[in-house]
Amino acid sequence: MKRYLAYLALVALAGLTGCASPIPLNNITYDKAVTVTSTKVARVSVISGAVRGSGSSTLIPIGTTFIPIASGPNVALHFNAADQQAFGESLRTELVRTGLLRTANVDASLTSTSPDLVINVLFPQTYHLPHWQEYTLDVVMEIQGGPVPLLKQYQVISSEKDSIWEKMNTTAYEGKAKAVKLLLERLIPDIEEYVKLHGNTKPKTSGSDKMI
Repeated sequence: MKRYLAYLALVALAGLTGCASPIPLNNITYDKAVTVTSTKVARVSVISGAVRGSGSSTLIPIGTTFIPIASGPNVALHFNAADQQAFGESLRTELVRTGLLRTANVDASLTSTSPDLVINVLFPQTYHLPHWQEYTLDVVMEIQGGPVPLLKQYQVISSEKDSIWEKMNTTAYEGKAKAVKLLLERLIPDIEEYVKLHGNTKPKTSGSDKMI
């Protein structure tokens, strides 16, 4: 009986991911338009913090009885340091693709000149709620390079735009991808505004996006 219950627990745990394929988080796109372009060079760094998540439980039918099976947090499904760094890759790629920056590197040594901007994205905490495969990301962004630095806090919840039906049918991989897209939608407009206020820019013309 114990082995059977353990087997059911593993089945329930596997179901948390929805038996889906992983979604790469390093090529999530920013779908909104930007209004200016620049030739600025930036160093864009991601700094990881606490990675947390709650346990989960499910009801398993055994005959005519439903047995609750509880499991602890599944660290494999947390929005971990590797996921955070993958977000950084998407952010750097999209800042260049949209034309907001000429180059965006993780390391200043990768450019031939000193960066015009330094953008640090800190993840003080990420939290995974397995019931909805929901991710809450607490983030702080710091931008230096202009006369006045920017320091701003953000919080995104991966399911904040979802209906109840969408929440019920979201896998962990999809939840992570939604969180990354939402975070891009929060950070990039503020980076754009900073670039407008603190540097030489030109209006964005249609068709000027370039894929890299």
